Order: sequence, then C-alpha cells, then structure tokens
Amino acid sequence: MSLSTRTKDMLHTLRSKLEIPSFQAYLDVLWVHFSHIVSFLPPKIQSLLFYLLSNAFLAFMFALPIYGIWAFESYHLDMPYFLGTILGALSFYIYLRIPKTRCFGFGFFVGIWWFWWVGLSFRFIDLSFLVPIIALAIALVYGVIFWILLFCECLPVRLIGLLIIPFITPFGFDWLVPQALLSYSYFGVDSLHICFLILALYALILAHTKKMLPILALSGMLAIAALDFQTFSAKALPTFAKDIELSATQVPQNLKWDTQNISNAIAYNFALIQNAIAEKKSLIILPETAFPFPLQDSTYIFEALKQYSLEIAIITGSIHIQGDKTYNSTFVFNNGSYQRIDKKILAPFGEYIPLPQFIKNHFAFIANMEFSHGTDFGYIDIFGEKIKNAICYEATSRSLYADYPEFVIATSNNAWFAPSIQPSLQKMLLKYYARLYQSTIFHSANMSKSAIITP
Repeated sequence: MSLSTRTKDMLHTLRSKLEIPSFQAYLDVLWVHFSHIVSFLPPKIQSLLFYLLSNAFLAFMFALPIYGIWAFESYHLDMPYFLGTILGALSFYIYLRIPKTRCFGFGFFVGIWWFWWVGLSFRFIDLSFLVPIIALAIALVYGVIFWILLFCECLPVRLIGLLIIPFITPFGFDWLVPQALLSYSYFGVDSLHICFLILALYALILAHTKKMLPILALSGMLAIAALDFQTFSAKALPTFAKDIELSATQVPQNLKWDTQNISNAIAYNFALIQNAIAEKKSLIILPETAFPFPLQDSTYIFEALKQYSLEIAIITGSIHIQGDKTYNSTFVFNNGSYQRIDKKILAPFGEYIPLPQFIKNHFAFIANMEFSHGTDFGYIDIFGEKIKNAICYEATSRSLYADYPEFVIATSNNAWFAPSIQPSLQKMLLKYYARLYQSTIFHSANMSKSAIITP
C-alpha cells in the first residue's frame, strides 16, 4: 500500500470517527408525515415546501437568542442569563447537526432571520421596492457562505467554520457573529470557551445518538469548562456613571430629516440638556444626529451649546460638511470649548452603498446619500478618563476594540430600521464586544432603549 493511500485511509478513518450525526434521520421521518398532510399537492411542490419550511425553522432556532432579546426588550427587560444559556447552546447544537445537503438553505434563512431589516433604510429615499430585493440578495450570499463552510458533517470543519464566520464580511457587513449568540449567557464568548462548548455539545450528541453514556459525564465537564464564571457576579459600574444622563429619544426617521421639524428637534434637545442640568448631572449624551443638520453652520445653536457646556458636558451627534464631503460626527462640548470626531467606519447600505464605483456612477442619487469616512477613531477626555467614541455601526466593529478600551461612548440612530429586530441584534453585539474586550459601553440611542452595557 502506497503512502498516499495509507494517508487517505487514515484521513477517512479520522473523518468517520469525528463525524457528527446530523438531523437527516429526523427530517426523513418528518417528511413522511408532512407529505401525507399535503398529499393533495404535486410531489415537487411538496418537496420544495418541506425544504423551505424545515430550513426556515432550523435557521430560526439558530437565531433564537436574537429574538429572545427582542421579546424581553419589548418589556424593557434584559433576557435572563439562564434563558440565554439554554438558547445559545441550542443555537450551536442546531449548527452542528445541520445536514450537509441543507447547508445552502440553512444559510439562506439565517441571512433572512438575521438581516431582513437591512433594506428598510431605503424607505426614506423613495426606494421601498429595494427592501425585499436587498434581503434576498443578502440571504443568497449567506446561503453560499454556509454551503462552502459546512460541506462536511464532521467536528473540525464545523468548529473552524464557526470560528471564521465573523471574519467573512460580504458588502463590508460584519454583523453575523455566531459567538455573539452567547452574549447573554453564562458561557464565555472567546474562542477557547467556544471550543469547550462545541466539544461539550459534540460529546452530548454522541452520548444521545450512539448510546455512549460514559461520554455524558465528559460532556458535563466540558460544559463547565465553557462557563465564564465572571458572569455569575454583577459587574460594578464606574463611580462616574451616576453623573451621566444617557438620553433615549423617540424621533421617527420621517420627522428627523424633515426641515419643518428641525425647530422642534432643537427645542427638544435643549429641554433634555436643561433637565440634566437641573438634576445635577455632569454629562449628557444625546444620540447620533440628534441635531440633524450641519451644527457648525448654525452659529446660534453652536454658541448655545458651548454656553450650556459651562454647566454640563454635552456629547451629541450631528452632521459636518467640509468642502464636498459630508461626515457623520460626534461633537463634544465641555467648559466652553468643543471637539469633533468624524465617523470612520460607515454602515453599508445606510451611509454608503457597497458597490463598485462604475455601477454607482449610473445612479446619481447614491452620491447624494453617501457619507465620507473619518480618518481615525477618537477619544474623549472626561471624568479623568480617556473614553473611546463610537457612532452606531462603529460600536459593533471589532476594529474599534483593538486597543481594549475600558470605556466606550456609543451613539445610535436606529430610526432608519424601526420597527425591526435591528436594535436587539445591535444590543447583542455590543454585549459580545463588551465581554470579549472587557469594555463598559454607554449607549445612547434614538428609537430604541439606551443602556450601560457591562462586560
């Protein structure tokens, strides 16, 4: 026997030993019952309908932690960690047992359940017809990604696929982070803890499907190793947290950019500042583009904010125009002076269109809706701390946390995507990065709940 043949045999044996029993047997049983129920339909329609419904269900179960967060957010609550632990483990269990013949369909519906809302921003530029087209395009891309990554029903491939998915960013969009499904759980969110959890689930699957009961004890030990014991105690807030007014506004997007509503927006923001002063706060944080116009072009408003800053520090979002470039910016007013930080990482489909320039040249409206990139991330010096600034999408980008900032001030305008699960997905990602990089995030948002997110 040649060396190459022996190597192939060894690899085949190893693969078979590390193979994960998929859901295919269960799906076959379900298909028998389903086909009986819909026997009045043509066979091809039966098969297609079962394929779509079963994949949609499995993908929804995978995305369930997002919808759990959304459900609790509806009642202004955080999802309990014990429930997040169960749902997070279930998500990974589903991922491990997806049959390789279902990878494309599973990935397609993962794209739908996670990102159906992405195109909603186009409602406000009279392009509502693009909303379903964008959702389908994103779903198709993720269908292909999962089809490539999950080609094998074996442990190494599934584990490696899980770890590299966050680094695959179609259209520059990096919000598909499976590890973040564990954000509100007792499990650790770093790669080592993820590996322990995957091994624990693999052992559990073997114990169940192959009746290897002794492995059940190993599964339990691995699950314990996957726990992050810091989650069992509350993270103490910094002492200056009580001096911060974290504003949460409710301004719909159709009013936010309405020129006839600007005077109301200004009066509303000034009232929030005055109330914070009356409550003896030291800092007020207003959401992204709380002043939805070029702030420096309005001398009266700009000087009024500088005057207010003699009594309270103010962080607010606005627009900055320099030459032919438009920036989404954070303005910091403190002790009569100001600082401006331009947004570096822009949101795909919200602040720029991730298409080749030769395509964008055919659509004049695109140039009018795109923002320019800032040069770098910025820090705000306040409370004797250097606090990193993030505007919306930046706060959910891995590169923002490269230097492990202890504190982050994040501002968002989630009105573009209201009503949807976008704020819940954003919250899950913020919690993930807060835990992964040990950062405390002060998040002020429009059209969603503002919160202090701790590791």
